[in-house]
Amino acid sequence: MESGMEEIPVKVAVRIRPLLSKEVLHNHQVCVRLVPNRQQIIIGKDRVFTFDFVFGKNSTQKEVYTVCIKPLLVSLTEGYNATVFAYGQTGSGKTYTIAGGHVDQHPPCYNLLSG
Repeated sequence: MESGMEEIPVKVAVRIRPLLSKEVLHNHQVCVRLVPNRQQIIIGKDRVFTFDFVFGKNSTQKEVYTVCIKPLLVSLTEGYNATVFAYGQTGSGKTYTIAGGHVDQHPPCYNLLSG
């Protein structure tokens, strides 16, 4: 690394989405649980994973935005680079997290970035 360059770590957030209507209809069960008061989730019976931020199925768009996105927008206005990247398998909740469950609407920060 060049002298004077500051290393900025990648932060990872996970958001557990609620079951879809069709999943409830077919009696599917939630397979991901939050560990209370920790930034951890449990998948299945005993697979524990730790993240920088963990949001449960009842988290709001505002909560995710305030904790994860807003600080990045502030940094952007100060000249820093920032990226928000949603990753996961089909049906895992990417659109739900970015667009708030409304596929036909823009995400909450769209107007801030397009104007």
